[in-house]
Amino acid sequence: MGLLLDHHELKQCLIERGSRMHFSQGDFLFQRGDEVRGLFLILSGQVRLGLDGKSSALPSRDLGPGAILGLPATLSDSPYSLTAQANAKTEVIYLARAAMLDILRTHSKLCLEVMNLLSEELAETRNALARIHRIRA
Repeated sequence: MGLLLDHHELKQCLIERGSRMHFSQGDFLFQRGDEVRGLFLILSGQVRLGLDGKSSALPSRDLGPGAILGLPATLSDSPYSLTAQANAKTEVIYLARAAMLDILRTHSKLCLEVMNLLSEELAETRNALARIHRIRA
């Protein structure tokens, strides 16, 4: 959730400070309930983001290049609330929580970009819940 399409400066900062990781199809980047390690920026491939990979009332989303995963958990230092599983061979930038917090402490403009991303994600979640509510009504 939270695409980094218009956030070039933040995306560039993550690429410069993070490390590249590769995942094969079926690999988990993280699972719901895992202790937070950091966030992931998808460079190539596709990742399914959902509650547990099982069918649920909340639909899964397939995300591709430019998407950032794990931002809310990384900032709040709480367990991941969703599961992220590679749907294909995927390359990401991984940035540890401490490094992300250091970036935000020193770059106030990036704090505003992150707040914008979180606001977009919240709006997307509320819209998804409203659609579910309409279907059930």
